[in-house]
Amino acid sequence: MIRTLTAAALLLLAACGRQEAPAPTPANDVAAAPAAPAKKAEVPSLAGTWRVAGGSGLSATFSGGKVVLSEGCLRRAWTYKQDRNTVSFASNPGGSSNCGQSPSAALENAFGPLSEANLAVFAKDGRTVTLSGLGGTLQLERR
Repeated sequence: MIRTLTAAALLLLAACGRQEAPAPTPANDVAAAPAAPAKKAEVPSLAGTWRVAGGSGLSATFSGGKVVLSEGCLRRAWTYKQDRNTVSFASNPGGSSNCGQSPSAALENAFGPLSEANLAVFAKDGRTVTLSGLGGTLQLERR
């Protein structure tokens, strides 16, 4: 009888005792789950027509891996590559034309920055971009 009472008392204490929560399993533990890789922000494309800021009448047209910087019938051409914010340009004399005129100072001043640019920094809305590199900077505004 003493054994029965002792066993009953132990069972009663066990039943009334505090139960601990089960340890979280890795599948249910948010802290243990690996974080999803951060999605890279979209970088606008240079493709399209731009106006050169500060250069009256200068425009830049990016299409099919080529860019033409023009002022009236005067134009200079390059091929270009864009990988997110990294850019590179190579002269494309076949797409250039002087049409019997001398380039304006504004057009001449845009050649170096565009030719040597290796970085494109876009404004949040993608409507403006600053091309920069060893030749200086060139700001463009989307038309």
